[in-house]
Amino acid sequence: MQLTPEMIREQRFRGRLSGFDKEEVTSFLVGIAEDMEELLEENNLLKSELDSMKEKQKDLEDLFLSAKQFSDEKKRLAEQEAHMKIAEAQRKVSAMQEEARQKIEGAGQKALEIEEQAQERAREILSEAQQMKSALEKELTELKAKRTNLFTELRSVLDSYQNWIREMGNVDPSGR
Repeated sequence: MQLTPEMIREQRFRGRLSGFDKEEVTSFLVGIAEDMEELLEENNLLKSELDSMKEKQKDLEDLFLSAKQFSDEKKRLAEQEAHMKIAEAQRKVSAMQEEARQKIEGAGQKALEIEEQAQERAREILSEAQQMKSALEKELTELKAKRTNLFTELRSVLDSYQNWIREMGNVDPSGR
């Protein structure tokens, strides 16, 4: 049987000759009913706060998922761009090398100089592409670290609220 404050207030006991003082028992029951009402109100408030925290947690999870998707998309685009630049650089290198070979056939020494310049430019383009890839990988690592920090902070906030709720459960609201 689940007691309610109303049930406690309305409870009546049979009288006996050497029984308890009815006014004292009634007063005690009213006090218990009032304390129970306060506890029920506090319990409802804590449930409401817990629901709110769950909503905040869901919002943070959604935010994290969005950030991860954004990060994944950014990484994919960066890799795609790096591949395109590398392919473009390789096409340029191939074209320059072909041009250099044709000049070698006709021009000798001048063609050798042009070929060396083309290869140097190709190395620079590849170096730039590798530097860009390294920068993007570093940025991805930083985003992962930020995500980890966000989860750590969220866990800390949730732990502190759980500790607070536990502490509030251990507090005697009547001050006794």
